Amino acid sequence: MDILTYKKIRKIQRLLVLSVVLVLTIPSGLLAGEITLPQDLNAKAFVIKSEREGLWEKSLVVQFYEKRGFYTGGGFHKGDIVPLMSQRRRILSTNDGFVDAMAVVNHSAHSELWKRVCQEMKTREEVGGKVYSRKVKKGIAERLDIRSEDIAQMATAADMDNLAVVTKTFKPFTVTALVTAGAKTNALRVGVDEGTHIEGEEPKGTVNILIITNARLTDGAAARAIVTATEAKTAAFEDVKVPSSYTKNVQATGTGTDSVIVVSGTTGPKVTYTGGHSRIGELIGKAVYEAVVEALGKQNGFKKP
Repeated sequence: MDILTYKKIRKIQRLLVLSVVLVLTIPSGLLAGEITLPQDLNAKAFVIKSEREGLWEKSLVVQFYEKRGFYTGGGFHKGDIVPLMSQRRRILSTNDGFVDAMAVVNHSAHSELWKRVCQEMKTREEVGGKVYSRKVKKGIAERLDIRSEDIAQMATAADMDNLAVVTKTFKPFTVTALVTAGAKTNALRVGVDEGTHIEGEEPKGTVNILIITNARLTDGAAARAIVTATEAKTAAFEDVKVPSSYTKNVQATGTGTDSVIVVSGTTGPKVTYTGGHSRIGELIGKAVYEAVVEALGKQNGFKKP
C-alpha cells in the first residue's frame, strides 16, 4: 500500500469514528438546529424547538468538548477531535455567578407562555418564571445526560430564530458572541429611569449575550469582559437609537432584564485583562456590538440610520 492511499484510509477512519461519536452523544432531533462555531472554541451549539400549550419554546444549547487522540488501529493521533460530555469550562454568568459548567442554555419562549407560567407556576416562595426556567433546565440536562447544576442559563421572550452569531479573530484569539435582543417594551436608561422590583413579571424585552473565547481568562478578566460587553451593547443601542420605554425622548442604554455569560477557553493564551485597550477586549467589543445591532434588527426592526 502506498503512502497516499494509506493516508486517505486513515482520514476516512477518523471521519467515520467522529461521525459515530457525534450521533451517539447528541440527542435525536437536535442536529438539524446546529450552529457552526469556530473549531478552536471546542464547542458545539444547536437549538432545541418544542411547544407548550400550543406556544413555541426554543433553547440555544452550547456544549463544551476537548481535543484528544483516539485509537484507530495504529495508535493515537494528536489533534483529532472526539466530543467529550465531561469537559467543564469556567463560566461567569450574571444569573448564576461563577460556574464550572458543561453547557450553557439561552431559553426563549413566546411572551404569552411567559405570562401563563408566571401565573400558573408561582408558589409562596418562588415566582412562576423561575420555577418554569428551572424545569426547562432540568429537561435539557436530562437530554444531555448531565446535572442541572452543570448548566448556566439565561431566559428571554425574544425569538431564538432572531439569534445573531458574530465571530472576531486576531491570532491567537478567537471570540464569538451569540446574542438575542428585544427592546420594544422594556428598554430603559440606567441612571434616569425609575427602577421597580420586576422579579415576578414575565420577560418583556431582554438582551442576552453569550461570549465564548479560546483564551484562558482569569476570573478578573471574565468580570471585566462583562463591562466591555455592556459598553458595546450600550453603544449599539445608541447607534440604532433605541428609545427608553419609560421616559419620553430619552435614549435607552439597555433593558431591565439583560444577562451576560462569559465562557473561558482552554487552549488559548492566558488573559488577565479584557478591557477596550487590549486586543481581546477589542474583539469582545466588536463581536458584541455587531451581534446586538443584528439581533435588534431581526427582533424589533431597529436599524442604524
